[in-house]
Amino acid sequence: MFDSYKRVLTNLPEYSHNIFRKGYFSWLLGQLKGWSKISYTIVAVNFLLQCYILATTISLPGMLWPTIFGFFGSNLAVLCVCGISNRSAINGWAGLLSAIFIITSAAIAHNWANVVEQLIYAIFLDLFCILDPKWENDIHAESFKSWLEWFEYIAFFAVAWAVIYSIFSLTNDANLFWDSLTLALALTGSLLELNLKKEQYIPWILGNVTAICLWFASMKQGTASPALFITYMIFFINSLTGMKWWYSEAKARENK
Repeated sequence: MFDSYKRVLTNLPEYSHNIFRKGYFSWLLGQLKGWSKISYTIVAVNFLLQCYILATTISLPGMLWPTIFGFFGSNLAVLCVCGISNRSAINGWAGLLSAIFIITSAAIAHNWANVVEQLIYAIFLDLFCILDPKWENDIHAESFKSWLEWFEYIAFFAVAWAVIYSIFSLTNDANLFWDSLTLALALTGSLLELNLKKEQYIPWILGNVTAICLWFASMKQGTASPALFITYMIFFINSLTGMKWWYSEAKARENK
């Protein structure tokens, strides 16, 4: 389950030098090519929606910086998840940069669960996707090979949820149940994605739903920009399409 982390950490000096090799950035931009029309449409629609939200909310009292950070974070985040759906290596950098903006916006909105969630993505997913060669030239969908893998990941989720719930219970978190659930799903989805498992979309979709609820609550309280609420709605749509593609590829590989 944790082989990918072990491999990257063991070969960290070699893998880190590989990042800024000659032609790396032109290769990275090339990762935006060859996506499905649906993904390009999702990126374009999100950008237009974010431009509208930016124009209509930036002048509201107290919304200047949340709106600006939300705009950049949202567009980069959608680019990241569309990259995952299309098995593109751009997802690591897009995810890392989006995490920085979303963390700032979430902190302003006092949405601490989302702050921790994005830190988890940045540290345990984005950085490892950037470093891991498997996310450069060997990106393919894999399936669970036995019921034991189901058990391992479900157990991981249960333990993660219990630990996070216990930690958050020591704070004044008003959304203890949903915040801890969202973070446990984020951890589980990150681990599955790094291991190229198609089953990653189960926690992704569930996590999208809980995040939508959390951001809607923050938006109603007037502490959050609508940008990130719209983004998580788009995440949900992208997760449905990404799930179809990953499951189709995994099935095709199994039938070879």
